[in-house]
Amino acid sequence: MFHLALWTVVSTGCATTGTSGYSRVPASPTKVENEITLNRSFEETWDRLVKGLAKSFYVINNIEKSSRIINVSFSTEAPQEFIDCGKSRRTYQRGNDQREFVYDIASASSYLLADKGGAYGQFPVTHFLKRATSLEGRVNIYVAPEGQKTIVSVNSRYIFTVRISGVSVTENAFGKPIGQVPIPPASHTHSFNTNQPNMTDWGPPGNPELMTCYSTGKLERDILNLIR
Repeated sequence: MFHLALWTVVSTGCATTGTSGYSRVPASPTKVENEITLNRSFEETWDRLVKGLAKSFYVINNIEKSSRIINVSFSTEAPQEFIDCGKSRRTYQRGNDQREFVYDIASASSYLLADKGGAYGQFPVTHFLKRATSLEGRVNIYVAPEGQKTIVSVNSRYIFTVRISGVSVTENAFGKPIGQVPIPPASHTHSFNTNQPNMTDWGPPGNPELMTCYSTGKLERDILNLIR
C-alpha cells in the first residue's frame, strides 16, 4: 500500500517536474548440472525419491514407474532463489531528491517514476510503483537403471510472473498534492526450461525489451539431493 505521507516536497515556490532513468544488466548464461549417476539400484533410488518428494513442498502430479517418470509442480513467492533474470537500475531525481533503485528482476521491488500532467504538462506527477513476483512450474524427474547403477535427471518448466501496481500523484505549481489515481495493474510472464533459455518481449509496442532468465540450479539440486 502506498502512503502520501512518504512523499516529501523538496522544492519551494513553483514545483518542478522530475526525471527518471532506466538500465538493465542481462542475466549471465548458466549451465545447470541436472543429472547424476548413483551407485544404487533402480528400486532403491525410486523408493527414496518418492519418499523424499512426499515430504517436500512439491506437489506430486503423476507417478509412472513403468515409464520411469515422476511429474511434480511447485510455486514460490521468492523466485530470485530459483532463477536469474538479471538486474534493473532505476534513478529518480527531482530537485535535491535523488534516488536509486537497484534490484534483481526476479525479486519483488518498488520504485518511483517522474512524469508530467495537466493540459500543458505543467504539473509534476510521480508514479509510485510496486512489483510483485512469483514463480511456478512443473518438473519431470526421469529415473533409469544403468546396469547396477541408476541415472536420475531433472528438467523443469519455469513460469515467471511480474505484477505491477501503484498510484500516480499529481501536484500543483506549489508542490501540493491535488490528485491521486490508481495505476491500472499490468503483468508480464516469461517461460523457459532447464538449460533451454527463451526470450520474451516485455517492452511496449515499437520499443522491444527482450527478457531472458536462467535457472540458478537450486531447484534441480534440491531434488537430486533427496537421493544422494
